Amino acid sequence: MKIELEAAQFGFNNKCSYDDIQNLLEFAKGNGISSVCISANNQKVENLLGQCRIDDLDITTKTISIDKTLTRNDNFENFKYEFYNTQKRLGYIELYGLILDSDDLLSEQGLSLWDLITDFKDKEYVYKVGVRVDNPTDLLEIIYMVDIDIVHLPLNLLNQTFVGILSELKNKRIEIHTHSTFLQGLLLLNEYQIPEYFREIKSIITEIPEPKMAYALSFPKLIKEVDKISIGCNSSEELQTIIDMYNYPTKDIDYLRFSIQNQAYINPTIINNKCKYM
Repeated sequence: MKIELEAAQFGFNNKCSYDDIQNLLEFAKGNGISSVCISANNQKVENLLGQCRIDDLDITTKTISIDKTLTRNDNFENFKYEFYNTQKRLGYIELYGLILDSDDLLSEQGLSLWDLITDFKDKEYVYKVGVRVDNPTDLLEIIYMVDIDIVHLPLNLLNQTFVGILSELKNKRIEIHTHSTFLQGLLLLNEYQIPEYFREIKSIITEIPEPKMAYALSFPKLIKEVDKISIGCNSSEELQTIIDMYNYPTKDIDYLRFSIQNQAYINPTIINNKCKYM
């Protein structure tokens, strides 16, 4: 199964206790899900996970972001300090992956920070190092600048912009993890729930067949280059629904007809800034 748990929402608004998360992790493992991703540097989530039995899970987490007001050396020291704290919070397990944001890697200080996280890999603190990107242009620049092991990128029914370069990533033996599968829930809404912001693409969203979650999951699932599909959930019940929809027998449809190029409707960062309902 390609499903990977997205842990960023663990403990959000105190919704998840230690017992909730431990039960969810055990349920996930019982269903063949062994990967957990923390998509943003989150001390609370790392502390919660560190209290659970995670030594048999593949944990991937993200670095802190560059502070542009600081010198290269100060950022370097901050990255080291925060990484060692992450190790401590997670119980000094070997991390499966450590992810650097593409904006940071492409900055003036990026290559120095890349040298630092590859040093963590050389010391076997982390198994794979990689990058989180929002667009194919940045990713193409990065893969010819440094040798990444893993990439986290947005991919869903509407956002198919990375599909054309996935084979090139595989030729470089890069592990591909996708996120934004439901585009913050947008792809699961019925006609009357879709915010006005998406008026121009409303007809496309409403054409997604029922059950919408099954078709949203089947798109990345059927792409052979995709290794993991990161999905956020807070309970075993939610995960059971996701598993059921992942295994749902969808019909053979033309997924390309849902593809949209306008970043205003497919880039999660832009959507968060412009649409108050998402």
